[in-house]
Amino acid sequence: MRVGLLLLLIAFGAHAHAPEVDFDPHAGARVPDLAFREGRLRDYLGPAPVVLVLGYLGCVNLCGTTLEGVSLALRDTGLAPERDYRALFVSIDPRDERATAERRPGWHFLTGAAAAAALAETVGFRYAFEASSGQFAHPAGFIVLTPQGEVARYFMGVRFDPAELRSAIGEAALGRTQSPLERLLLLCFHDPAAGKHTAAVLVALRIAMAMFLAALGFVAWRNLR
Repeated sequence: MRVGLLLLLIAFGAHAHAPEVDFDPHAGARVPDLAFREGRLRDYLGPAPVVLVLGYLGCVNLCGTTLEGVSLALRDTGLAPERDYRALFVSIDPRDERATAERRPGWHFLTGAAAAAALAETVGFRYAFEASSGQFAHPAGFIVLTPQGEVARYFMGVRFDPAELRSAIGEAALGRTQSPLERLLLLCFHDPAAGKHTAAVLVALRIAMAMFLAALGFVAWRNLR
C-alpha cells in the first residue's frame, strides 16, 4: 500500500509544480462538440479512434517536426487511416482561420481559435502566446481519443514508437483509457529522445501495478476479516 501512496503523492506533487506550457493530462475526459470553420468536432469522431495534434500552421519548427513524427509512426503501425483511426490537426492560432485550407494525405485540419482553446482546456494542452515573437509556446506531442471522444492516451515528444501507438489505438478502439497510475508511471519513465518506453521500464510498470493491486487486495481482505 505504501507504494501506491508514494506514487499518488508524486502525482500530486508533479501536478502542483507543472509548468504553464505543458500537457496537463486529463485521461478519460470527453471532448465537447465544438464548431470549427471546417465543421463540427463530432463529425470527426467515430467509428475509429482519433489521433489529435494541437498546434498551428505558422509553427514551422516544432509543429512541423511533431506532425512528421506522428505521420511516420502512423505509417509504420500498418493501420489504415479513416478505417482504423482518424488523424486530426487542430490549430490554436486565430491567424490560421484566414489561411488557405491546409492539405496533407491522411489528415484533417480544423481552424477556429475559440473552439481550439476550449478543446485544449478539456484535454490539458497548455499553451501561451508570446507577443514579442508572435509565436505560441506549446508542448510537443499528441493525444489519442476513443471513438466516443474520450481522452485515452498521451504521447509526448516528437518521435514516437509505432508499436506503442498501434497498441494505444487498439485500446482506444475498445473504449479503454489510461488510469492515473498508468499515466504517471509512463510519464515518469518516457524517453522523449527515443519516443518510447524501454523494455525494462515496461517491466517495472507491470511490477508496480501488480504490487499496487496486491496491496489493495490485502487491505480489502483485512477489512473483511
